[in-house]
Amino acid sequence: MLVQTSGSKVNMLAEDDFGIVYLIENAQQFWSELDDVLRVPSDGSATLSMLDTALRRFVSLCASYHEQFLQSPMQLEHACSLLLDSELFAFHSERMCELAIEDVESKTDPHSQLILYSILLFHGRRQSNFIRSHKHWQPLIPLLMDHVLVEINLDTEDVYLGAPSISSGSGSRSSMVVGHIPIEAKLRNLGVRLLYEVCRVQKLSLHDLSVYNDQFLDSLFELVEQTRFMPDETLNYSVIKLIVALNEQFMVACLSNNQQPGAKEPELQNRVLTVLISRLGSSKTFGENMIFMLNRASRSAEDLCMQLLVLKLLYILFTNKATSEYFYTNDLCVLVDVFLRELVDLDEESESLRHTYLRVMHPLLTKTQMRNVPYKRPQIVLALESLIQNGNIRDINPTTKRLVERCLGGEWCVQLRKTSHDKEALKRQGDFRHSSPSHDIIASTTQDTVSSRAPTSPDVAHDSASKALSLKPKVIKHCRSVESLHTPTSPRLPSPRSVKNTHMRSSTDSATSLAAATTTAPRRREKASSVDDVTVALHPEKGVLVQQARPPSSSSLNLPPATSINRKVRRPAPAPPKRRKPPPVPVGTTNGGATITAIATSASTPSLGQLGKTSKLTFRQL
Repeated sequence: MLVQTSGSKVNMLAEDDFGIVYLIENAQQFWSELDDVLRVPSDGSATLSMLDTALRRFVSLCASYHEQFLQSPMQLEHACSLLLDSELFAFHSERMCELAIEDVESKTDPHSQLILYSILLFHGRRQSNFIRSHKHWQPLIPLLMDHVLVEINLDTEDVYLGAPSISSGSGSRSSMVVGHIPIEAKLRNLGVRLLYEVCRVQKLSLHDLSVYNDQFLDSLFELVEQTRFMPDETLNYSVIKLIVALNEQFMVACLSNNQQPGAKEPELQNRVLTVLISRLGSSKTFGENMIFMLNRASRSAEDLCMQLLVLKLLYILFTNKATSEYFYTNDLCVLVDVFLRELVDLDEESESLRHTYLRVMHPLLTKTQMRNVPYKRPQIVLALESLIQNGNIRDINPTTKRLVERCLGGEWCVQLRKTSHDKEALKRQGDFRHSSPSHDIIASTTQDTVSSRAPTSPDVAHDSASKALSLKPKVIKHCRSVESLHTPTSPRLPSPRSVKNTHMRSSTDSATSLAAATTTAPRRREKASSVDDVTVALHPEKGVLVQQARPPSSSSLNLPPATSINRKVRRPAPAPPKRRKPPPVPVGTTNGGATITAIATSASTPSLGQLGKTSKLTFRQL
């Protein structure tokens, strides 16, 4: 390609394989030229040779100017879309693909290979059957591996073919970097992406996988470590996705090969696991970024597929003794948070992905460091139980139920679930209270204690208990009455009162208390106490109460009360003590020498008769 400078314009001359020289001054002329190359005669006079020539002219033109006008991934994708939307691929896609694969194998120009590989990649994304074609890609896999194994100076390499910009924290990292990028770096990135698409879609046998030797896999792990500090993670993530896709291929191939006699263990045949075990101390970035990718995955079809591949590798790592503690504990805590979020957020269409999460969660919590780290275990139990609850109003997948029960059957949550179930049982019975017992509970407890001390009829016991629970207990004043008497063998217990069987009495009304006690004795005898077993006789001359034993009454035999039975009487209230008069205090003397003293009285307010006597006595002394 020749570059001519005329004033302020830069003219670029390029000659393709057909001897045609292109003079391109700006991007508009470049895109216009592409449209002219892809234009096919509409009268039907186009031959197959003309179609082949149009494809090769398109590839030659893009290869000559891709460093000037196809610098970003979006520009390259737009150019390939023009070709895929044209009549060349609309009616002759099979021939065009075979021609592109033939040119890739025969040409050694890296710029032409870049355009041809890009065309095959974007066409395979539109037509998945093309990627599944084993005969198309079998000869290209060794060529792509050679591009991946090319060593490039990391100081001069930048980013290419990245995803859209990734925002992280306060800044953003974009894959669209303007500047000179080595063609080898572009081919390496493109080769990794093509190999991932092939391993993701196709089903390879052990013979097909033999091309991915240990040296190649070790180079992939090393490439992950080398690119961990690149400003754009596109290449790093692409290599990780290729590794997890190869892991699934080895898993499926080993399972099918186990049917043959004398086959090795699947772990021994899985080269990805074998290489990773040999690099446990030098491949920490691989594990960290794999969890990071799982955490930032979206709901797109590509990310859902990536999650399945990553989870399958995690399952192998957790269940293998050599790699069960490969991850740091902090990374495992992040992984638990991801699992909790995804199990709840996934919709019903992603039920298979939820099952994969549940299959991996069990070894995560039982075989890694998390078995000794109680991190968010109550939240884990709650999230798992929510997946199988409300079975009466929704359908629960049997596989989901089985996997959840397996996770909940681990030793880490047996005691936790037992404690939670005990608390729920206490809550349902009303015995699990966070505050002090209320008055109604105290009243019912007291009533049950008093009722158990004397035989009563079921109807009376039920009636008294219901009244005690329904009525708010009142504060009872202490009084000197027969009801307050008790013996050492029968302690006094507070009994709830109701409106029907309890009469409030004043502590100072001693004249009417005996009559009230006599009239209410039959009702109070329904609640047996130690006073009911004796006969109380009042001796006014002695001022004491004498207790006399008596035979069992009819109430103790559940008989109706009789009027001839001795009833309890109340002792009259004692008289207030007499107030001793203080000695007279001399106030002064009269003119005749008589002493004047103050007259003291026991009454707070002197009566009229006392006032008269006091005045007469005073005048006599005077």
